Amino acid sequence: MNQRRFGVILSYISMGMNIIIQFAYIPILLHYLTKNEYGLYQLIGSLIAYMAVMDFGLSTTIVRYYSKYKALRDKKGEENILAIFSIIYGIITIVCILIGGVLYSFIESIYGNTLNVAELNSAKTMFLILLGNVAITIPSNIFAAVIIAHERFIFLRLVAILQTCLKPLAVISVFAYEANAINLAIINTFFNFFVITCNIYYCYKKLNFKAKFYYWDKLLVKEVLVFSFFIFLNVIVDQLYWKTSQLVLGAVSGTVAVAVYAVAVQLDMAFMSFSTGISGVFLPKLSAIVATTKNMIAVDELFIRIGRIQYLILAFICSGFLIYGKQFIFLWIGDGFEEAYYIASLLMVALLVPLIQSLGVSILQAMNKHAFRSKLYTLIAIFNFVISIPLAKQYGGIGCAIATSGAFFLGGWIIINIYYYKIIHLDILKFFKEILNLTIPLLIVAFFALLGEHFITETSISILVGKIMVYIAFYGIIMWKFGMNKYEKGLIVGLFHGRI
Repeated sequence: MNQRRFGVILSYISMGMNIIIQFAYIPILLHYLTKNEYGLYQLIGSLIAYMAVMDFGLSTTIVRYYSKYKALRDKKGEENILAIFSIIYGIITIVCILIGGVLYSFIESIYGNTLNVAELNSAKTMFLILLGNVAITIPSNIFAAVIIAHERFIFLRLVAILQTCLKPLAVISVFAYEANAINLAIINTFFNFFVITCNIYYCYKKLNFKAKFYYWDKLLVKEVLVFSFFIFLNVIVDQLYWKTSQLVLGAVSGTVAVAVYAVAVQLDMAFMSFSTGISGVFLPKLSAIVATTKNMIAVDELFIRIGRIQYLILAFICSGFLIYGKQFIFLWIGDGFEEAYYIASLLMVALLVPLIQSLGVSILQAMNKHAFRSKLYTLIAIFNFVISIPLAKQYGGIGCAIATSGAFFLGGWIIINIYYYKIIHLDILKFFKEILNLTIPLLIVAFFALLGEHFITETSISILVGKIMVYIAFYGIIMWKFGMNKYEKGLIVGLFHGRI
């Protein structure tokens, strides 16, 4: 339990540090790099991200099945499944490299109309560097999965915090001598290798990692591959939502549009991380519950409890960004990125419900019922891709954001909740009743904040910080008085009294 609680706390420390550093880091990057070069890096990063999905969702699958064997105290099963996954990962890595070689040959034909010769050469070099990054990442995912299955979240978060602090310093040091997108790709690859090395060391020295092949379990492999396939679809869907828009913009609008969209996505990714920081540590627990009992009452209670906590955090961030986001972006990175506010706002609002229900994904995975969600989100993502192309041609980045947010509303707000209610038997009506109880105090806070904006029209860092601090204080007071329940108040009191 301590690992889980401290894991959540360290997740938020890590995310907070990452967000603060990123907010300082991106303006520095844009100082050293032109919009075109920053957009080029994001464009190739989006392209190579499709290679990263060659993990096929196996890392999540390892957590699920390894946790199951741990709960059943089957040591032989633990060792055998790790050996089987090692073999599968080796095959996937080879396939990944081969597919990467094919993609590399098509870079010029895809982006030759929007990139000049120098940009194309840089793009090809970065692609090879990042392909190497993916090639070492995929087989190493087994070690991170084992650490998660053992619920050693403190180690994972501490390594993430260390990487977050050191990477910007390395970038600034290297850019002082020579600033370009290729060097940025090299630095990212180096730090990825650093994290992988730490995970391998921890698994062997602290967790007695042992992968021993006893037999090829055909039935298990078939079950694992089916399970992984739908996890893989989820990952593909994420790529279609978050990376395809940049690929489309790169092909129809150029690297500047990609740079603006990338800034908006960076804000939304920071927003999303506040959800996964909590839900990400509960898959092992849910897998153990499902493996040993069918206690849906406990699962439903956890779903609502975590959803409320996530909403308290995410609704505060979302409402604050809608009110102060335009000023923040201007003060953060200056002129030329105004469109990023509207893109980020559209996506942030559309993400709110799927994020506060992110534990539902872990519930489906633990129950091996995630196939429907994967199929649904795949169809919605394809729909998003199809309508993104004409909307991007007509409205640029905002057109892509309209397509993506519309897809999230349809799939993540409506259809999936019908499935949760009818098939999984989660008490969705009670869930939204609890959320509504928190929304009314939120609207009161937002109303007075907007009223303040009507009278305070000046823009400066000190004024913006002052307004945000008042907003935080007012939100905390109103929520404590009218929104939070005893459990949530107890968590806060426990933080201040060291009882977490």
